[in-house]
Amino acid sequence: MTEIDFGQPLPSDLEYAVSFGIPTWDSAISYAEKDPNTLSKMVTGYPRYFPQPAVQQLCSLFIEDYGRGSEGCRPFPSVKSATKCLEYVRSITGPASKAHLEVRKLEFETHTEIKTKESTKLVVNVAAVLASDDEFDIVKEYWKLTGEGVSSRQAAFVNTFWNNTNAALDDKIRSDIFLMVKEGEESKRLIKTRIVDNHTHPFGLEIRELAKNPMVLEPSKDVHLVSSGMAAIFTARKLLDFWEKNVTSNSTCPECACQRKQSCLPSSTVVIFGFPFKDTQVIMEKFGAMKFFGLGNSRDLIGLKDILLKGEQRILAIFVETPSNPLLNMPNLGELRKLADEFGFFIVIDDTIGGLNVNILPYADVVCTSITKLFSGTSNVMGGSVLLNPSSKLYSCARRYFECGEFEDLLWYQDAIVLENNSRDFEDRTVRANKNTKDLLHKMLLPQEGKTIKKIYYPTTSSKETFENYEAVRNELGGYGCMLSLSFYDEEDARIFYDSLKVYKGPSNGTNFTLACSYVQLAHRYELNKVSEFGADPNLVRVSVGLEDIQRLLNVFSDSIEVVRKRHSRFL
Repeated sequence: MTEIDFGQPLPSDLEYAVSFGIPTWDSAISYAEKDPNTLSKMVTGYPRYFPQPAVQQLCSLFIEDYGRGSEGCRPFPSVKSATKCLEYVRSITGPASKAHLEVRKLEFETHTEIKTKESTKLVVNVAAVLASDDEFDIVKEYWKLTGEGVSSRQAAFVNTFWNNTNAALDDKIRSDIFLMVKEGEESKRLIKTRIVDNHTHPFGLEIRELAKNPMVLEPSKDVHLVSSGMAAIFTARKLLDFWEKNVTSNSTCPECACQRKQSCLPSSTVVIFGFPFKDTQVIMEKFGAMKFFGLGNSRDLIGLKDILLKGEQRILAIFVETPSNPLLNMPNLGELRKLADEFGFFIVIDDTIGGLNVNILPYADVVCTSITKLFSGTSNVMGGSVLLNPSSKLYSCARRYFECGEFEDLLWYQDAIVLENNSRDFEDRTVRANKNTKDLLHKMLLPQEGKTIKKIYYPTTSSKETFENYEAVRNELGGYGCMLSLSFYDEEDARIFYDSLKVYKGPSNGTNFTLACSYVQLAHRYELNKVSEFGADPNLVRVSVGLEDIQRLLNVFSDSIEVVRKRHSRFL
């Protein structure tokens, strides 16, 4: 049953569902406009934007024990992450801030009969920032953007033991807790190894370039797990700041070098190259300085090179998506890499959409991935990864960053267990989703382009340039992914197509089930004219194609296209 009411978990029987129902075009608009009547119907939401039920319960516990009057709460998985949030609030509101941080510490010891050398005590510190009015809005913004909030599973765990002392727990419960920790740590190890294999031996094949120039990756040192995809982006932003503080400021450091001997004056400026997922751009604006090249094409490459040649401003890094969400454009990674080496900046690649299909590591200094998406597929857990390129000039500094205590592993054990289990068939699901998307595109959608559908965005159709750039990095057995976007001639066409489409409808992508959303309306409702300049059509429906029977998908999309066609026929 794909008809999920607004604000309900999607699918309805999925525990810890990441997505939620947005069944109609109008409900998407009213949600984007924060209509109180619409928001009041939400039982759950996308975890970074809306605290899920277990997190809501944890917030209630914090407020009950530590609240001061009418306050809201956002919980974090460590004292350090919550402290950073509080510092951010105070940097905006000043010394008069009334926001405060509260900590709940849970300690668990094994029974003497089950003690092991590996672990005899587990300490779980959860911390919350409580605030009211405008300050709470800042807390919510930080919680949303950084993606470092307490996960639903961790919240449920803490809720269970909020008032329980270790002495009150029987031996079986304590044994189960330590088994969770052991399985969680092993799951993290397996996930890191899997991520390395994804980038060095996709689909079981050795990448040709790596066969000529082997790249040795150590999963335990070169892959770092975080609590969400946006936490991966935020971590990369913090890593770059660490470089600036510890390397660039030391002009005698041999690591700080480029072919053109650019100025080593400190810089916090990063470039967003191509139209990205909205929150990536916001993070770069909020936590540093940002230049925006929203097309990410050859024309923008000329503009970027012009800025670099003038030497008026040093660029710290470029962030790109491969391909971009939701327009599926692909930048010229080879040219960007040449510029990076010549002018001494770094390249951070978000490969969430491309995944196994593309070989992007040789062009990147850092790779960020939302493993919430296709890597997991089941849509019931959040996670992210940061992968370091050992060949990068950033590498030794990055290793120091991850080893010196600046970084925290905040991925909860139970989430790691679920992610590891979900990702075991990642390659098989990638192949199947690639094929379903290709069949849907060629058998149903492409014949409608220029008729009922205005334009189809996909690596093979977005533009000749995107196709050539994608082909340059596509893996030997890689396809073109499971995401495509359809733009329509007017809003009414988009509305009736979306409303009649009998698939799940809500945020997220890379799910094992087909999932559609009115992406531009959801993410850019108050800047539609501005984003349309970069090709983000307000009348766009983004589709993440799942693993359903292809004939069922063809029938479903055919039915919705027919509804649009009938509307057009009335005007003939």
